[in-house]
Amino acid sequence: MARIYNFNAGPAAMPREVLQKAQSELLDHAGLGMSVMEMSHRSKEFQAIIDGAEAGLRRLMGIPEDYVVLFLQGGASLQFAAIPMNLRRPGKSADYVDTGSWANKALKEAKITGSVNTAWSGKSDNYSRIPKPSELKLMPDAEYVHICTNETIGESAGLNSRKRAPLW
Repeated sequence: MARIYNFNAGPAAMPREVLQKAQSELLDHAGLGMSVMEMSHRSKEFQAIIDGAEAGLRRLMGIPEDYVVLFLQGGASLQFAAIPMNLRRPGKSADYVDTGSWANKALKEAKITGSVNTAWSGKSDNYSRIPKPSELKLMPDAEYVHICTNETIGESAGLNSRKRAPLW
């Protein structure tokens, strides 16, 4: 069977070995008589899966023990809310670079919980480019700068396939 590799946003190609292990354990994970999808998220067996995943992430990414690893569902939309709620202190502002659909969704979500400065917007150019550093109007006291360089929806999706200079 020929393998097809998906390079679209979202799901991606996985190693055949990973898929084969998932297939073999779909009905009976590790001899437990049930699938991972059927076991309790509070069971010691499921906790062993989470602990192994966390250990692998820490090893792969060099995450120190004084950092907490969270496994969350929700994707980008969850992060649009979680970032301002966790990185922006009350009464403080954050800078957002509006590069297209995803950036605009993040900007709107951040406005729900506090002050936001739109440091640059590509709307007038139909989101056909990213800003030059000199175009950014950053606030000196901003808690963080949010920029999405991987716009995959609408006109700005073309940014990902064009040759361009490094962002900074």
